Amino acid sequence: MYLVLSLHNPNCEGWPIVSNLASDVFYKHSGRMGLSVPAILIVGLPAIVLLSAIYAYIVAYCPIVGWVNAIFLGGYVMGGGIVLAILAKQSKCRNPGMLFWLGFVAGVVGLYSAWVFFVKALAGGEFSTISLATNPAALWGLISAINTNGWWGPSGMAQWALVSIEAIVIVGGIATVTAGAIDRDAFCEECGTWCDQFEKMHLKPTPEMLVTSLDKLNHMELLALDDADVTDYPRIDAEVLQCSGCKNTQAIRFKKLSQVQEEGGLKEKSEDIPNLLIQKK
Repeated sequence: MYLVLSLHNPNCEGWPIVSNLASDVFYKHSGRMGLSVPAILIVGLPAIVLLSAIYAYIVAYCPIVGWVNAIFLGGYVMGGGIVLAILAKQSKCRNPGMLFWLGFVAGVVGLYSAWVFFVKALAGGEFSTISLATNPAALWGLISAINTNGWWGPSGMAQWALVSIEAIVIVGGIATVTAGAIDRDAFCEECGTWCDQFEKMHLKPTPEMLVTSLDKLNHMELLALDDADVTDYPRIDAEVLQCSGCKNTQAIRFKKLSQVQEEGGLKEKSEDIPNLLIQKK
């Protein structure tokens, strides 16, 4: 049992303050998988294959090659990860480890599919998509020939290095985005539903907090901060989540917002502060 102290800040009424944060004040997922496995395998994988086809044909037929391919790659990975993330939440998965491996499998399928469609795009009617997809040995031979001879500039070791990086980004990126789908959300096990955001507080950090790494910040000290305006930078935003059913499960997540100078002026920068506080009434 942790020591509960009263707060003067009305924004955080009812939240426990502890001198040394105990692990049980932080939210932890139950580990239940929900319907994530069938949802991602039945719906997610076909979606990844479709995105792979779009990505492959864009890369093959885009008149501009080089660094622009990195933009296409990033869009493909984020698109695939977002699709799987949506499925993860809709299927009520509370197991980040399982989501990582499902994302990993989807990434491998996506990588394989991208090569199938890319080779098909380059070869035209010489090969059918089905024959390429069902003959890994023949596909590998064609991939090796493309990378050895090059198709837009680099060839040999340089081209192999580029496609190796691409493979790591696709598989690792989709797996990582999928696994992180539920990192900032809380689930009410009693009602079987995700908690919704119903309040946001803007808080003014102290100078000491601004030079402290995000994972070292004390969440209870954050709750005791003075109010800030939405236009103030830097600031801490505290988003309160609550089960819309029983209203008994509440969680709070924090992020640090600041402004950075970029071409065209100032841009808002948002950084998530790890861990969610949890309270059950």
